[in-house]
Amino acid sequence: MSLRINSRGSQVVRLQKELKAAGFNPGPTDGIFGRGTQRAVRAYQSKYRLGVDGIVGPRTWSKLLHDGKTPAGGTSSVSRPSSAPRGRSVLGYVNGSPRRIQIAPVGNGKYLRADAAARFNQMKAAARRAGVNLSVVSGFRTMAQQRQLYAAYRAGRGNLAARPGYSNHQGGLSADLNTGGYNTRAYKWLKAHGRQYGFVNDVRGEHWHWTFRG
Repeated sequence: MSLRINSRGSQVVRLQKELKAAGFNPGPTDGIFGRGTQRAVRAYQSKYRLGVDGIVGPRTWSKLLHDGKTPAGGTSSVSRPSSAPRGRSVLGYVNGSPRRIQIAPVGNGKYLRADAAARFNQMKAAARRAGVNLSVVSGFRTMAQQRQLYAAYRAGRGNLAARPGYSNHQGGLSADLNTGGYNTRAYKWLKAHGRQYGFVNDVRGEHWHWTFRG
């Protein structure tokens, strides 16, 4: 099945999600193959030397999905939470309440909640294709780790830290990233693309702090 200008439906939605995951902006994920989607397809085809015709045939689908499957047999890398790496169950905290959560690796020896990890790893791959290196400096935190950071903050020796039990890090949703500042290439890329993967910079004055909102 090929998709082209004026195509509509669930496969176009899937195409738009895959393009966003690859770092290309097709516009709204609305299932309508309009000019914005066509421009994104052409840009993708040009980058990977697939023959720039703006039509999504077998070669373009194969490259987008990374596994050679056609749209009928494949599974979107963006839409399936099961793409999260295998992790482990830990005791996390959400709004002060203990809760068992599944965490998964995101590189650099760090972890996030499994669904957040899956989307972060997709985002990291897209950033890498754009020449931007993203890594997690601090991800999921245990109660002991959060207590230590909170004590340092209260003593004036550390950055702002939430009260133990109330940090999004303890729920596996927040990550401190290697942004390096508001004017860096990494921060600007995240600002432009982070929401596509569910991540927002939600603490004023902390360019490194990004939280998964789904």
